[in-house]
This record gives sequence, structure tokens and C-alpha cells, in this order.
Amino acid sequence: MRENKELKITTANYEAAYAMADDNTRKILATLVGDNDTTATPARPAPSLSDYTTIRSYEDACEALGIEPILNKSLLVRDGEGIADLFTLPKHIVAQMKLEIICKALWGGENKCQPTADGSKVWWYPVLALWTPSEIAGMEDEQRKALLSADAGAGAVAGFGSLVANGRSSWTTADGAFRLCLDTEEKAEYFGKQFVELWAEAYAYNFTVGGHLE
Repeated sequence: MRENKELKITTANYEAAYAMADDNTRKILATLVGDNDTTATPARPAPSLSDYTTIRSYEDACEALGIEPILNKSLLVRDGEGIADLFTLPKHIVAQMKLEIICKALWGGENKCQPTADGSKVWWYPVLALWTPSEIAGMEDEQRKALLSADAGAGAVAGFGSLVANGRSSWTTADGAFRLCLDTEEKAEYFGKQFVELWAEAYAYNFTVGGHLE
């Protein structure tokens, strides 16, 4: 028989893993710690600017920053001076605003992403795939090559990719995404995965995001 070895898991690490896990993974975690009641939920750590993994929602980000989650309310914008000239903000605009607040919380309270003249500082931004591995495998060679395009002009600012003859796969730009960059790769990956539905709502323009989020 294989020798049993002790594996120590801190409460903080367990709770962070539990918060990010789906139902099946939570049952596995409960089994690992000897919890027979698989429905038991560990104490949820309070949202904290010192631990980005405790920021699991827009509401968490607001709580950590000490602000009211006003973006969950019906938002109206005045157009001109007349009271009748009011309209509801589009969902993708609200989603973008929520992402900016979440990013600020993931930074620890202040977005410190600033460009450097010599380009010596690296910032990280979530890159979201619009295709599954099986969809990519079924593409023609030219279609797969098109996915490598890095210069999309105004398209990239909106979160899309397109082919451009003069700069394909040769350089990149972060025009509109700079305010959503983070200081580490780990944070950027967490930002993309934990809030994937918000990202989809912000950038899904004229196409439907289906099973990719399941």
C-alpha cells in the first residue's frame, strides 16, 4: 500500500479554493478535510483589499473599497436639461464600469497601471478566447492563422480581433484595455475567469455567448 503522508492545508487556502469551486469540487474538498456533511460551507472570508481572492463579485469589490454598489440600481443618464430626456444605460456600459471597479479592488484599492517611457514595466490583461479548443481544431488552416492577428485597429479597442495586412501578428496595442490591466499574471487570470460573465456582457457585440461560460 502507498504510504499515507500528511498534507497540510491552511484555513485561508481552503476557503479561497472553496469560494472558486463548483458543486462537485466542493464535495471533493469536503471529503479531503474529513467533512461528512458535504453541504457544509466554510466561513466566507470578508472581502479584503489585501487578498484579491476574496473579491468574488462586484458587490465584494464595493464592500472592500467601502463604496455603495450603485451600479446594481436602475441607472439613468441625463441628456440635456429636460427631465424627460433620460435613458437607461446599456448593459455593456454598466458591465464595463463594474469591471473597472473590480480591477481597482484587485489592485488593492488604487489602480497603479501607468505606462513607462522605456516600456520596461509589464502589465497583465485577461485574454478571453471566443472559441473552444474543439472549434479551433475544426477550423481550416487560414482560419486558425487569423486568430493570431494582433493588430485590429479600432476593433481591438472594443475587444475584438480582425485581420490587417500591415501589422498582422507583429505588434499589439492596449488602447482601451489599459485601465483593466493588473500587476501580476495570476491576478489577470483570476480577473478573467472569476468575472467571465461580466467580460462577456461587456464585449459580446452582435453575437451570443453560449456554452462557453458553462
